Amino acid sequence: MDENTDQRRGRLRLQRPTFSGSSVGWGIGAFFWLFCAVQTLVGVVQDGGTTFVGALVLVALAALAVVCIIGTVATIRHPRPAPPATDT
Repeated sequence: MDENTDQRRGRLRLQRPTFSGSSVGWGIGAFFWLFCAVQTLVGVVQDGGTTFVGALVLVALAALAVVCIIGTVATIRHPRPAPPATDT
């Protein structure tokens, strides 16, 4: 390690992920991924079973939907401040 490099000393702490963007965009993403997960689940039920790959796809779609739902709630509860207004 180089001695001239500035580094913070102390413990590394986990931080909550910050979700940027609009809550509407996150909501649309949540709806889309949840809709895909439901369609996949309906297909599994109608076919009478699933394969290992099908189960992985279903889990991935559900995980994407959960992340988008968390993003929607996070952007509603903690909106990013807007830049200051300037008169031109």
